[in-house]
Amino acid sequence: MTRSVISRPPRTPGRSARSRRLLTGAVALTLAVTAGPLVAPAVAATPAAAGATAAPAQQLKIAPGSEIVSAGRTGFLSVATDKTMSWTRYADGGTSKLATDDGLFRDSVMHGAASDVVALGDAPYLPSSQKITLRDMATGASTVIDLTPYGYAYAGAVGTSVIALKDTGKTREAHILENVDGKVTDRAVTGLRFAARDIKAVAGEPGAVVLRYEPDDVIGSLFSEYVVVDLASAKVTHHTLGADFSRVALSGTHVAVMGHENNNRDDMKLEVEKRGDNQQRTTHSPGRMYDPMVGLVGNWVLYGTKRTVHEGWAGFPQGLYAMPADGYVAHPVMDHATSVTPTPDGDLLVMGGTTEHGEGLYRISIGAFAEPVAKLIASTGEPTKVTVLDSEIPAVTELDKGRWKARWRLSRPNVQEVAVTLRHTASGVEREVEIPIDPEVSTSGKPTWIELDWDGLLGPSYAPDRAAPNGDYTWRLTAKPTNGVGPDLAASGTFQVARKPAPHDYTDNGSPDLLIRDGGDLTRTDTYRDPGNGRLKTRDAEKIGPGWGVYNQVTAVGNVAGAAHGDVVARDKDGVLWLYLGKGDGTFDRRVRIGAGWGDYTQLTGGGDVTGDGRGDLLARDSAGVLWLYKGTGSWQAPFAPRVRIGAGWNAYDRITSVGDVAGGPAGDVVARDKDGVLWSYLGKGDGTFDRPVKIGAGWGAYSQMIGIGDANTDGKADLLVTSPDGASYVYHGTGSWKAPFAPREKTEFSVYSGQTLS
Repeated sequence: MTRSVISRPPRTPGRSARSRRLLTGAVALTLAVTAGPLVAPAVAATPAAAGATAAPAQQLKIAPGSEIVSAGRTGFLSVATDKTMSWTRYADGGTSKLATDDGLFRDSVMHGAASDVVALGDAPYLPSSQKITLRDMATGASTVIDLTPYGYAYAGAVGTSVIALKDTGKTREAHILENVDGKVTDRAVTGLRFAARDIKAVAGEPGAVVLRYEPDDVIGSLFSEYVVVDLASAKVTHHTLGADFSRVALSGTHVAVMGHENNNRDDMKLEVEKRGDNQQRTTHSPGRMYDPMVGLVGNWVLYGTKRTVHEGWAGFPQGLYAMPADGYVAHPVMDHATSVTPTPDGDLLVMGGTTEHGEGLYRISIGAFAEPVAKLIASTGEPTKVTVLDSEIPAVTELDKGRWKARWRLSRPNVQEVAVTLRHTASGVEREVEIPIDPEVSTSGKPTWIELDWDGLLGPSYAPDRAAPNGDYTWRLTAKPTNGVGPDLAASGTFQVARKPAPHDYTDNGSPDLLIRDGGDLTRTDTYRDPGNGRLKTRDAEKIGPGWGVYNQVTAVGNVAGAAHGDVVARDKDGVLWLYLGKGDGTFDRRVRIGAGWGDYTQLTGGGDVTGDGRGDLLARDSAGVLWLYKGTGSWQAPFAPRVRIGAGWNAYDRITSVGDVAGGPAGDVVARDKDGVLWSYLGKGDGTFDRPVKIGAGWGAYSQMIGIGDANTDGKADLLVTSPDGASYVYHGTGSWKAPFAPREKTEFSVYSGQTLS
């Protein structure tokens, strides 16, 4: 089975890689943006009163693949896969397109945080912007803060406060700027413990922002200083050390920092501190998480690995987990998550999914039992668990006309151990077929079709050995998510298998059965085609019964007596002919006497329909060489009509075999072998007579037995089975051409030994 192949994230770059990382992001965004600066057109926003976050009147919609960027009291900011950033209102689900961005800054406060105010810039690459537009999506009002006069670099925004950086040469300073009544105020952040370089604004909540900076020549390269800055006073109120490039969450009471200990991606470290008190710290080791995310709700910390539902692998944490800020026992809240942002009232908005409600945007808040709960507020319409989105399953399949082909469209392709189990309802016999998933498909992240081309066999998956009987069936599709997200898939349904009756089929499964007499015992063995090499094979023989030694000839004649399955006639030593009516389960009903006087015939052959009426007929050659036709009537009480003379001269042949339609004519054909080993074909005309003989070829004297086996390869044409004195058997498949009615012989994988007689 295939596994989802997810590339391991690169190791965190060191100091020397930071400038290259910034430049690469800038180039990528510049090339992607063609619509101009990140400045939105004027839009009419729905005003909303201040207070608690408005609850949506109904479940909203969000585009698949979107990520959450920030959230306010009246709506949220998200970025779609086409890089469009939009504001969605809770009240009515209305959206306003604001800018184009590739979502590089969804883990920062570049576009704002925990507020209805969205920050937009005047440059394709937001950190290069000089004029910052702060648009209040609740009121529609906008203010602009121009950094040009100050020479500052833009770092982010929280509410109406802009965080900017002043380059002093070797180090940097952080400044808080606000536009109050048209006048811009500028305050330098005070209280940093060390001289700073490379400052980033990484998290925010109403009235505060978290800055991460590299202490200049003090701390080693694997750690950074994280400080909480009060925006009203521009003073640091809390500081802590954390792993470099950690994710940070801020609430009114706590600070959480989650990163890789010692730059080791297999050793994640989560630290939670109470704001203003560095001594109240909880340290937790979540295990292997390669792209961390963290948030705070009340006295709970939420953490996890950023993974879409199409990514990851089993054995590694995929969900979003909740843990008390001062505890260690965590429990899952969502099955997976890709982005998180705080709301002004202390909740979290998380893009991800749960198996119960599917993919979309969730609000995580404290529930009735004082624990975080996730509620879907905007759906993508996609399921999180693996589901069947669509299927194409024939309700009835005629296996004598072709294979049963079914397919299912899975919601996601990162699955393994995909299998379809087919079960014959009446007998309970099953077949499990494994369906491999191409590795490129499994990592595509798109719904995909899986297909089953059933060869018509049942039995063990490693060695199916029986043709499927006609009747009712169930199918069951199972699959296991590669990443362990959601339950295993289990879908099921029904269908039917149907075929026309076949003259040598006594088990109602379409494949020819062989009747073999060995002394007085008659056995039946079913045939099937080996799925590996296509050769004809037989299952273990089943004994029909003893006492058949009283007959000097047993002949399969097809359906002559009205049932749906093949029948058999047997002639005893007194010349009385008896009928055995096939029951369709591999057995025969009690014998019925047809009549006496059949002892004059030197050969009986049947199974083909030479009259074109859909029933089998019996051909009999008398001692004078005359061939007679006994037409099947369909009545078990009188299975044959009075005989009709076909013609004389048939004593020239030592073997006459009714084979069915092998040469493309309107009815069953006959092949006859002369005493020189030459085989001749008699094309049935459909009225009980035959066309002139056509020479097939010489060398057929090497075979000891010949029977018309029926359609052994389900191509719609009858076939001929022959045996050689050494026990080997071969099948000649009918071609449908009168000029060359048989394809080259194909060796079977079963033997017929000396003393055994085929019927």
